[in-house]
Amino acid sequence: MRTSLALAVVCLIASPAFAQVDQVTTPPPNLVVSNYDNVPVGPFGGLEGAAYVARVGDPSAAWFNPAGLARQNTAQISGSAGVYQRTSITPEALPNRGGSFQQLPNFVGFTFAPRPRVTVGAALVTNNAWNQETDSELITPVAGGQQRFAYSADSKFERRTLAFSAGYQGEGAWRYGGGLAFSLMSLRMVQSTSDRIGDATGLRSLLVAARTSGSALQLRSQAGVQYDTSRWRFGGAIRTPGLTLHRSGVVTLDGLLDAGAVSLGASVFDPEAEFEYHLPWEFQGGAAWVRDRMEIEINLQAYTSIEAYSMVSTGEPVLVYGDAGANRPPTVISQPFPGFTSASDGVVNVSVGGHIRPLQGRDLRVHAGLGSNQSPVGAEDVVFNKVDLLNWTLGVSGSLGRFQFAAGFNHQSGSADDVRLRNLLNGQLVQSTIDVGMTGFIYSLAYQF
Repeated sequence: MRTSLALAVVCLIASPAFAQVDQVTTPPPNLVVSNYDNVPVGPFGGLEGAAYVARVGDPSAAWFNPAGLARQNTAQISGSAGVYQRTSITPEALPNRGGSFQQLPNFVGFTFAPRPRVTVGAALVTNNAWNQETDSELITPVAGGQQRFAYSADSKFERRTLAFSAGYQGEGAWRYGGGLAFSLMSLRMVQSTSDRIGDATGLRSLLVAARTSGSALQLRSQAGVQYDTSRWRFGGAIRTPGLTLHRSGVVTLDGLLDAGAVSLGASVFDPEAEFEYHLPWEFQGGAAWVRDRMEIEINLQAYTSIEAYSMVSTGEPVLVYGDAGANRPPTVISQPFPGFTSASDGVVNVSVGGHIRPLQGRDLRVHAGLGSNQSPVGAEDVVFNKVDLLNWTLGVSGSLGRFQFAAGFNHQSGSADDVRLRNLLNGQLVQSTIDVGMTGFIYSLAYQF
């Protein structure tokens, strides 16, 4: 599964000894984008490019910055059915596009004040939501015939967080907060490929299908602080890596190479594979300039690196079956499953966002945000794909009585360059740029008691 949509199949070299078996033991690649926090969260922060850590004061503070809960001194329920998100995948060297359309339950939260100066809140948020299906067929002429290459990939990566936090209004302009967060990550990668060459020398066919899935439940702690002046607001938050409470994994693979008189096959199956997922330290800081009808904030979000580790592994061997076509019993060779390694680089994202009130005396706000969403994928990673994204949002919010509403659009785009799309039986190598785009419609509704 090396970088996006790359068919990791070596050139066909079939011999009675079957010296090379990579053709059937290497699973087809998939495309999985794992950029941190690529879903707009919260009724207002989601419309301002996540530049909200210094000003947050709604129930989403239970995740953005627990100190912001202390801005609320009454109970509030805020629910967002989330984002209608469309994802598009465009490999320029293949004739077909891929993607998905999904509805994400991205935020539900509430706050209440059990005693003066103290506000407690909870929020259920979606941090990552990647879902794509790509199916493509490419037919090219060869000497004396044609070659058919077919590729199918289905990938899903989600990370949801349930955060419980409390905020305290200190003396003067200081607020403090902290809490715990349960993070549930799930990953699914299903893919298959076929490469068939029919020419004057005969027919050669390669079929490989694989499925990998896993999930991990982790516990994190977080803390935050805010400080206000008459025109400026400052805030910062920190989150720890996760303590794994539960995990599970599945690995399956089947491959078949038919080269006329000789054939080669491989399989591995483990419904209880080992699965790990590591989270980084997260640091977020922001400064906001606030006036009666205008607010603007700039944020820095930093994530530490993660050393290479085996995300998916199994003690079950890969069984390789060979038939040299000489009326002899087939050979069966057992070899270790190589596993799938993940590694993350440290990244720093910058975002700016805010809102204005265009009408005097009316609670109507126009929101906008712009930010970077750099990929943390390291050089040793063979699970996720490196795609740096640019993120912008635009929306409106307001209130009707005790109801508060918000709606807007979010768009993220980026590309992966020089991706190896295929290395087929005849030795052809194709590289391509793969464009990724995600567009979402954000909406939310809140009620303040």
